[in-house]
Amino acid sequence: MPSSRPASSLPLRRRTALATLPAAGLLGGTAAHAAPGAGAGPSASASPSAPSAESPIRLAYLADTHADPENQVNMARMRAAFSAIDAFDPHLVLHGGDVTEYGTAPEFEAFESAIPEGLRERVMTVPGNHETRWDASAGALREEWIGKEVRHQDVDGLRIILADTTFHQQEVAWWSRGALEELADAVDGAGERPCVLVTHFPMGEGFYYVANQQDFEDVLAARPIALHLTGHTHRELRTRVNRRDQLEAAAVKTTGAYYELTGTIEDLRAVRVDIPDPADPTALERTEVARYDLRTARRTDRVLPRRVDTSDDGEDVALEVTLLGDVPAQVEAALYDTAVYAGRNEKLVWTPLERRRQAFVGAVDGAALAPGRQRVHVRVRPEDGSGTRLLTTAFERRERGIAWEVQLDGAVQGAPAVLAADGEELLVIGDASGRVTALGTDGSTRWTAQVDGEIRHDLLAVDGGAAVAVPDTAGALHVLEADGSPRLRYDTGAPLAADPGSGTIDDREVLLVCAGTTLHAVALAIGEALWTAELPAASMGAPATDGERVVLGAGDGAAHALDARTGEHLWRTSITTREGSYQRFIYGPWNDAVTVLPDGGVLVSGISDSWCVDPADGSERWRVAGSFQYAREALTEDGTLVMANEAGEIVQIDPADGAELARHATAERVLDEGFVLVGGTVYAASHSGLLSAVDLASGEVEQLVRLSDAPVLARGVAFGELIVFGDIAGAVHAVAQV
Repeated sequence: MPSSRPASSLPLRRRTALATLPAAGLLGGTAAHAAPGAGAGPSASASPSAPSAESPIRLAYLADTHADPENQVNMARMRAAFSAIDAFDPHLVLHGGDVTEYGTAPEFEAFESAIPEGLRERVMTVPGNHETRWDASAGALREEWIGKEVRHQDVDGLRIILADTTFHQQEVAWWSRGALEELADAVDGAGERPCVLVTHFPMGEGFYYVANQQDFEDVLAARPIALHLTGHTHRELRTRVNRRDQLEAAAVKTTGAYYELTGTIEDLRAVRVDIPDPADPTALERTEVARYDLRTARRTDRVLPRRVDTSDDGEDVALEVTLLGDVPAQVEAALYDTAVYAGRNEKLVWTPLERRRQAFVGAVDGAALAPGRQRVHVRVRPEDGSGTRLLTTAFERRERGIAWEVQLDGAVQGAPAVLAADGEELLVIGDASGRVTALGTDGSTRWTAQVDGEIRHDLLAVDGGAAVAVPDTAGALHVLEADGSPRLRYDTGAPLAADPGSGTIDDREVLLVCAGTTLHAVALAIGEALWTAELPAASMGAPATDGERVVLGAGDGAAHALDARTGEHLWRTSITTREGSYQRFIYGPWNDAVTVLPDGGVLVSGISDSWCVDPADGSERWRVAGSFQYAREALTEDGTLVMANEAGEIVQIDPADGAELARHATAERVLDEGFVLVGGTVYAASHSGLLSAVDLASGEVEQLVRLSDAPVLARGVAFGELIVFGDIAGAVHAVAQV
């Protein structure tokens, strides 16, 4: 029988082996119809024989390999899995992401070395959060080894769509506007071929890994996808929602298991293959886990709600849900769980709605909701056995208190800067499209400018607020005047994926920024490097200087001090007790913004605790426990140190000895968005956009507004009488100070 294996259009090369599909592909979707007998558990055939070589569909699927050349257990399981897959001889091998532990070139090389040479040209993968979270290459390594954001390949009568939903240096996933457009095109262009989607993050009921899942669902409402293959959770789980089946794969890292997908479009058999002893990849245990009917009807889903009306009296949130027809079903509602970040809630509280003809009515308890943008889930469970339908809709809770909002072209992930121009303040903000926008205090646009790469990191006011430093991912550090005209451009010569810092060295204002493992000290007056220095690992946080030393955290788990005038290495202090390159990187101060305290102590934070070290030799002065790395600290007018931990607590500390003075809990997790300190009030934003005002004197916490239904992951700023934050959907929100 002739092979259905896709022809490779390029000769196999080391750096193209993982990306042989055409770059002209598009994004993925979801949907499938389980064949009779498919269910939550394994089928009656617990030990099926090896599939026939004559199977029209012959694919292998695996996920979460976490390649790490320092971890021989990981590597042994991975080699065994690929050896068994090679013997299976599939037409295509699909990988659901987390190829590596933290996305370094040696790990990608180790991954490739584990694949038999004859199999490499058939391996296609998507990235996972482990390729993105600690990525100092601004996506360059990911694209080099894995490929473009979205790709598709037609094989065995199917359209395979691979989509990257990761978000730069974050755990949360996000469908970009462009990706959703490509998703629609990919599915529409499939013709009669059923579509199989591969993404790293699962989606469905109670899933909050992908922050804008409903945007994805809207694209696929009338064009279902047959099967969704995912990973990330390291557990095997089969679910069904909105006419699609989803298979979350067990992790190769922990189990060594992979999946064989064989059969026909009408009856696709998914078999889990375990390898009890990685030393013997020929001794296999096969278990059938599901059978799928991949035939899908391209028509409007009559079970999915046609309309959801909400009304809010400040207590209960009333709903009226209208279906397209008289469908026998149960309909329920639950509030969106804003406390979950990039995770899952398996215990959502669902409130039944009462049927009134084609509508279902009822109310959910919304007494605890803050003003602003909120969301509610609607779940429909039809009696026909076709599976749950899920829809998430937004509504406004009371008066939001928003002064103005501005929509930008791309995601806002870096902090804005405030400049002074002709007697007025300007808010300058960058977005992922590479556009720099200056706004007045009324929200009107004063000017725009374009840089080469994406803007994913903090902007920095320099020269007393007369100019702004703008880092772009293409590797340039731009300085723009307050009127938007260019003052200078400094090229780092490498992708730039770090926040810049600044300070004064010998009466010269200096910009400090890392591009990968190279630290650049750039004289603002001339736009040239005073020096550069190589670090043992990448750094993505903002360095600081006391004029004598430059101190920064790096991915080797340590704080480093360099001579401010020459870049010579002075000392190194480990901030974590973890061992191994991967563990030291993720638990160390890899993206910490270092702070020089009034008494000269240097504050450096890792995941587990924050250290105040002596600037002379890096020795410990004091230490506080807690995850304070993400939010930047600040000092009050009387010198009290204010910090925010990942749990959302605002902590006041004596900077002289680290003694805790007070602690105030906000309602949700606080990450890179952190807080803005104005006088004695902390304006803390949560990852889901809940803005709270914390009075440091009284400890009173007031929930002001939920800014958005998109994650807020960039630091805010005080701007006139306003507090301003941006979100990853590209919206800028201004709120009056209290």
